[in-house]
Amino acid sequence: MENLKTTVECLRDLVAFHSERINGYEALLNRLTPDEQHLTTLFEAFIKQSINMRQELLDIGANWGLPETQLVVGGRFGLAWSVVKAVFSSKMPSYSLDKCKSGENALLIAYHSVEGTDGLQPALRLVINRQKREVIAARDWIAHFGRLQGQPVEQPLAAVS
Repeated sequence: MENLKTTVECLRDLVAFHSERINGYEALLNRLTPDEQHLTTLFEAFIKQSINMRQELLDIGANWGLPETQLVVGGRFGLAWSVVKAVFSSKMPSYSLDKCKSGENALLIAYHSVEGTDGLQPALRLVINRQKREVIAARDWIAHFGRLQGQPVEQPLAAVS
């Protein structure tokens, strides 16, 4: 029973992370400057990615008999979720790609935290690991676009397996 409770909390967190990522990229799309319009396709791809990942997580919950309404509230990793929300909703002036890098890094930290949770259902752990690798690839695209815009090259965060 405790394992199911832990799994539900992790599903809730990941669903919340992706909802916030979707909202964040939609907001960034609306604030792109004329010099940043080339990022539209990238941001739309990340929105679609999070929609698909969130739906996959909701489907896993449904397979375990959990209604969607039970999975759309925050769980135990609320602090990590709040970091993702703060990064994407910040009104501080910065380049859109800077916010994206910060948001993706916060999301990866959240995925790593959830993935390392004791008592997580093994099938869910596999999905989380795969989704985390997809987020790492998204972060790599952001770094690529940053280099194209002449932003300084940063040392990447260590990829967590």
